[in-house]
Amino acid sequence: MVNDNDVPATQPAGKRRRVIHATCALHRGPVGFTNLVVSKRGGQIELDPHAAGACKITIDENGARVLRDALTEWLG
Repeated sequence: MVNDNDVPATQPAGKRRRVIHATCALHRGPVGFTNLVVSKRGGQIELDPHAAGACKITIDENGARVLRDALTEWLG
């Protein structure tokens, strides 16, 4: 399980960590069954597919802004 012990407590945990129900196309699991944990750790955004800590993707602040802008464009 993912925890926030290594994150400074400057914000409540709910402000620095979200769990998004998603679908894993590779493992072809049930729709919405995969948990994607998204956390803010310092100046980086961390994506943890499957909430297992086995593979983590980190994005710096500039990359996170690009992702935010793309999602805003796609979703309106």
